[in-house]
Amino acid sequence: MAQTKQRRTRTSGNAFAATTAAFVGLFLLACCGGSAFSCAAFRAASFGTGSSRRAATGGGEEEAPAPPASSSSSSYTIPENVVSNNALAEANGYPAIVLSPCLEAADPDYFNSGCIDGNADNDGDAFVVSRWGGPTAEELTSENLVRIVARRSNVTDLQVNTLAWKCLGYRFVTDDDDSNSNASNGRWTAQSVFPKWKERYPTPPDLIGMQRVYTKEIDGELIKNNQRLSVSVPLANKQSLKTLLKEPYGFSGYKMSELTPNLTRRAQVTNWLLYYREELFGVTLEELRERRRATQEREAGEERRAGATAGEQRETPWKPPIREVY
Repeated sequence: MAQTKQRRTRTSGNAFAATTAAFVGLFLLACCGGSAFSCAAFRAASFGTGSSRRAATGGGEEEAPAPPASSSSSSYTIPENVVSNNALAEANGYPAIVLSPCLEAADPDYFNSGCIDGNADNDGDAFVVSRWGGPTAEELTSENLVRIVARRSNVTDLQVNTLAWKCLGYRFVTDDDDSNSNASNGRWTAQSVFPKWKERYPTPPDLIGMQRVYTKEIDGELIKNNQRLSVSVPLANKQSLKTLLKEPYGFSGYKMSELTPNLTRRAQVTNWLLYYREELFGVTLEELRERRRATQEREAGEERRAGATAGEQRETPWKPPIREVY
């Protein structure tokens, strides 16, 4: 009976992750201009067709099993299937298929004291981010942001979260408010967070899923954090990855075979960061609200004029819901 229950729980978790990856993957293909292609032969040869395989992402990767609750980072061993699948993917020119769980991210203090330094890419350039202060122009350059969505990115999930938290208005402080103090003595505050976002998230949420354990129990709420950030991006900015990072930075989107929850969420957060840079960075809350009011009035006027020209009241075209952070 216990084994049957365990199998049902694992199946439920896998189905949840598969559905999530498929939905977000289709969104990214539409926004980033990536093209799906058939790779059934590669999947069959590389990963088999067993019921435990996660086929919804198109890459046929196998779900890395969640580590036991009592595991520690020193005792946990990367599952053999993860090692072999990633080696086979690399040999065939594919990116890493499954990222092994990051156990230290389960520690509540990881947000405050986890390392965000180093991790230089192949060109020797490190991702620019600091816990201290607000977001900087250097942190928001396209050269810096494109490193997040690189297929073999050296940017850690915590680094991505840290930059997004700063842009949302969270500030890292210490008891003595000394920016040179040790990060282990500090904490995140919501002193400058956008009002609507602050109501739901008085503390910074994990927008990526840093533990990389995609069971419903652990990941069910984390994916909602990412979704709420994504729906705050206006329609005009939904394709910022494609329009701002394709040239001259070389980002061309992803193929269906490449999509994993980690990769798709990084792309969603990066798209929001680009929107923030273009529309929100350096703008006061009062200015944003006035801009929104003016936009609403302009759109209402355009709809009235269009209806008058047609001689009848036209049906308002459907628009995707936008839930702004401010």
